[in-house]
Amino acid sequence: MSEKNTDITIGIVKASIIAAGYAAVTILIAPIAYGPVQVRLSDVLMPIPFLPYFGWSGVIGLALGTLIANLVSPYGIWDVVLGTIANLLGGIGSYYARRISTGLLGKLIAVVIPIAVVTILIGYILLALIYEIPVFIAVIGVLVGEVISVGIGGFMLITLLEKRLMEQ
Repeated sequence: MSEKNTDITIGIVKASIIAAGYAAVTILIAPIAYGPVQVRLSDVLMPIPFLPYFGWSGVIGLALGTLIANLVSPYGIWDVVLGTIANLLGGIGSYYARRISTGLLGKLIAVVIPIAVVTILIGYILLALIYEIPVFIAVIGVLVGEVISVGIGGFMLITLLEKRLMEQ
């Protein structure tokens, strides 16, 4: 097998593991993963495309995992489409944050972008506009959950993974 084929295979495996993990955790915690007040613990994975080890495999894995997880969402096809787009855009933003800075600033950008994108697309568009949940509850509920999972959890995850990957 050529080196290029090996790299592609490794990328597919990484994306698959991320997708499976994201979907499994989201579905497992369904009561708190969907809705106007949500803490989607699987979103801790949102900033991992920031790390070169994951890169585009992280972006693809997050998008596919979200698509799979949202197939059981009580918000139906709207959540499948908007949630997948939100995590795809959030993952891309995290990936490109590394081009701005590889240090603290880059990590902060890598968590802020997914928080902002998910809050707007899910909190505002999906929940407030489409499902007519009061905007304050929908936006603040999603924002707080994203700050917990992506902002705190995701930041801690990429910081720990970065140290661990540098040791190898």
